[in-house]
Amino acid sequence: MEMRVSITQKGNIFAGKAPEIVQGKLLEAMYEATAFLEREVKSRTPKGVYGEKDGLVSTVQGKVAGIGTPVIKGIVAHQSKYGDVIEKGRTAGKTMPPEGYLIRWIQVKMGLSEYEAKRLEFVIRRKIGTRGFHGAQMFEHALTDNWSRLQSIFDRCGFEIARELNQ
Repeated sequence: MEMRVSITQKGNIFAGKAPEIVQGKLLEAMYEATAFLEREVKSRTPKGVYGEKDGLVSTVQGKVAGIGTPVIKGIVAHQSKYGDVIEKGRTAGKTMPPEGYLIRWIQVKMGLSEYEAKRLEFVIRRKIGTRGFHGAQMFEHALTDNWSRLQSIFDRCGFEIARELNQ
């Protein structure tokens, strides 16, 4: 019985193209996942009194960092002074919200003039301080509710890498 084996060195993996293929495909997947999460967070973010153009939704942004390095990161974050409070909520018994922050909210939600809103603001701030409120958890829920979708994006990326390395 005679057995023969032949090995050929064909494909992108033997041509030295593996690092650029892997980096390129991972970068594509990270951009897709980051854009997807940004849309999900924005759809879950309370619109507030300033709406989508000037409110918290407008400060939610996604970006990919570490391009060209071994570690790339997809980041979805907000750039708002009150975004963390809306995300996590406020526990009961903590300090009141800062003075002046709720006037516009009171005006829009209750249909009051600025003068009336300023008079009512202390009472509402005190109630929030004593009772607190639940957070919207838009970032946390966007991630946990869509974990399988994110997993599928990177699973598909792995298959694309394997296919291209074999060509």
